[in-house]
Amino acid sequence: MRLNRLTHTARAALRTDRGRQAAGRATDVMAGTARRYAPKHRRKIDKAEQSARSYIERGGQRDLR
Repeated sequence: MRLNRLTHTARAALRTDRGRQAAGRATDVMAGTARRYAPKHRRKIDKAEQSARSYIERGGQRDLR
């Protein structure tokens, strides 16, 4: 599968409640794992998790500010 198609499919999944829930769970797991292995980078990890959560809540749409 081409990267373009994969990206399109992932964004389409974020338009559904089920897709957003799955992405949220994956984000939580990845951030938790990162915090365990790199505790001194906690602030950066938290910022990245917050950014990812914001993107997921917007349904995969970019913030054009």
